[in-house]
Amino acid sequence: MKKRSTCLRCKRPSSVCYCHTIQLVDNHWPVHILQHRREAKHAIGTSAIAALSLSHCQLQVGESFTLQSMAMDVSKAVLVYPGEGAGTLDAVERGAPQTLVFMDASWRKSHRMLMESPELQALPRVGLRLDQASRYRIRKSKFVASLSTVEAIVHCLAFLEQDKKKYLPLLHTMDWMIDKQISLMGAEVFERNYLSKL
Repeated sequence: MKKRSTCLRCKRPSSVCYCHTIQLVDNHWPVHILQHRREAKHAIGTSAIAALSLSHCQLQVGESFTLQSMAMDVSKAVLVYPGEGAGTLDAVERGAPQTLVFMDASWRKSHRMLMESPELQALPRVGLRLDQASRYRIRKSKFVASLSTVEAIVHCLAFLEQDKKKYLPLLHTMDWMIDKQISLMGAEVFERNYLSKL
């Protein structure tokens, strides 16, 4: 059987490559994504959209992360992750941009990643106060307020830079990817498996 051609940039099959939708955006606050190995295998993950779109973004794949492996100045970093002890974005000092650290994994795996990394635990932590539902219509979550990784990144950058329009191109790429996936699965399958979850 002939192997499907794959885009070397976005790693998606050529038929659903979204590179033509990517727009480079210059983010003042650097972004560092720690992605679980299993999440990296998801065909419709969103971290790659951020990595391809943002001028200052690192995507690192693994399961446990040390200070050396993270390759960043943790004294100037903030972990964006909810939970006890997490502050809000309002409390983040906006004068000098800090690195925003995101974990891309299921809730269970991200918690394990956090517990296995003293360096991550030591970072100041902020959670998100959401005023809108996720646009990610083709993945299920038991948490109503769940956002995809790229949505969380856009939310933080837009808030910290006080510019809601600047990062919309990332969401437009995500929307294109989701719409393409829905068209391939067919309306009936989508409605049966996902529409009731919106």
